[in-house]
Amino acid sequence: MTWSAILGAVLLLACCYLGLRQRRLLRELRTIRRTTEEIRAGNLNLRYRLHAPHPAVEDLSGELNRLIDYFQQTTERTQILEDERKRMIANLSHDLRTPLTSLLGYVEALRSDPSLTEDERRGFLGIAADKGGALLERLQSFFELARLEADDAPSELRRLNLTDTVQEVLLGFYPDFQKAGIEPAVRFPDGPLFAMADRGALRRILENLMSNALRYGRDGGEIGVAVREEAEFAWVDVWDRGRGIPAADMPRVFERFYTGEDSRNASLRGTGLGLAIARNLTDKQGGRIEVSSEPGEKTVFSFSLRKA
Repeated sequence: MTWSAILGAVLLLACCYLGLRQRRLLRELRTIRRTTEEIRAGNLNLRYRLHAPHPAVEDLSGELNRLIDYFQQTTERTQILEDERKRMIANLSHDLRTPLTSLLGYVEALRSDPSLTEDERRGFLGIAADKGGALLERLQSFFELARLEADDAPSELRRLNLTDTVQEVLLGFYPDFQKAGIEPAVRFPDGPLFAMADRGALRRILENLMSNALRYGRDGGEIGVAVREEAEFAWVDVWDRGRGIPAADMPRVFERFYTGEDSRNASLRGTGLGLAIARNLTDKQGGRIEVSSEPGEKTVFSFSLRKA
């Protein structure tokens, strides 16, 4: 065989090889186009499956799949946030409409019913004032939580004596405990216990937890507060012996607007925002908040802060 024949055979084989690679590459590119069209049509569970011998094509398919993974996660998160926004608006509308409707009813009675006695008028005015106060409380709590969730700035942490702060807040609730006929049980360490905390945020957490205990646990006849330390954290426990929290409600206790079964009792109904605010403030200070409950026995809300 002559050299020209050998060279011709080599060139022919090279052309066949290059043609085969080109056809494979075109086939993979058509696969990419079809897959992209289906993903664009809404099938986010589809992924690129390429078997081209060219490393660059394999790298491209990997990057495309990671891009789809990110886009799918973003889409799912957006849907969750949208559902939560709709639920939040519906709950807020209900929470504002109920006291507002009642308030307007009493105001209308005062304005249009001349047969009301002076005592009845004073009573209606008192009820209207209570309804207005409830409405204001809901609005303030809602805007406070919205502000906290929109603010990504960290809390200004300082070295604070946790025991002193808890005692100060507890003293502010003394009239409420007297009214409920309860002498709070307290357990404090013998000496000071210092933690890194934002003073305003810490007081707000304590106030929300104590208000929650008084609202839902006063029937149990005992409400208590304890300060303790555990490894690198200082803990505060607020407990009561009221009716407790059913197991089905436990995962949702810290959700916005969630008030559980007691929401059916108008005398116990809260805004459903206090515990959500407490969790947000605890998270911002690098701590943790949790709850345990044995219905009818004892319910404990606990939160931690890093020791100074």
